[in-house]
Amino acid sequence: MRNKGVDAYGSRSVANALRVLVLLGARRPVRLTDVSAHLGVAPSTAHRLLATLRTHGFAEQEPGGRRYRAGPALLALARGEFDERSLLRAARAELDRLRDESGETANLLTLDGPDAFFLDGAEARHTLRVAPRTGDHVPAYGTAGGKVLLAQLPAEVVRMRYPDGLRPLTPLTRADLPALLRDLAACRRAGHALNLGESVLDVHAVAVAVPAPDGPSTASLTVSAPSTRLTRARALALVPLLRERASALAARL
Repeated sequence: MRNKGVDAYGSRSVANALRVLVLLGARRPVRLTDVSAHLGVAPSTAHRLLATLRTHGFAEQEPGGRRYRAGPALLALARGEFDERSLLRAARAELDRLRDESGETANLLTLDGPDAFFLDGAEARHTLRVAPRTGDHVPAYGTAGGKVLLAQLPAEVVRMRYPDGLRPLTPLTRADLPALLRDLAACRRAGHALNLGESVLDVHAVAVAVPAPDGPSTASLTVSAPSTRLTRARALALVPLLRERASALAARL
């Protein structure tokens, strides 16, 4: 028998979250008390809603302040950057070019909560190759494409995405949150990310973010290959090509 009380509570929570999104979508910063008054709920309830929205990138807190504003996921929706069909159409030619010019498998990724989501890929033609992982969800911290996108988020937001900590995907995974944050800071400075056997042993990858007109990027391009071919040195040598293709994709969007 359906629990009407639970359903009603769930419906109210969803409705309140949607009302907060509309409020934030007006592009003006709001305080916790503003949200509480707007919804007619206790400040503790408003705080829980805002915390959930922050975890998923739909809200963020102003640096050094107490006000909240639209987060990168909400801004991306407003810009239409999460229209996956448009992104896929625009990316197809660039994935093929990246595959042909690098000689290795190319992938297109986005963030989906704590995971990297493989949207599309172009498979290398070598006999020994890495297959595209189209449709797969992998913890973002274990992928080059996920890390380069996580690196654009505030450290607090990254922590909130992994409230239960990190789990090792391979013995080489950075499964320690402080170590991951240091790795992300290095990725941010370098403008690219590496995955050296962190999600699949003996598979290496390098990634850059697709530039966005404003705010954090919502997609990344990667090149992946067996570690015997894609050494660290070769991965770094492919960064200019990745940036070229990522800029071309941004122009198409």
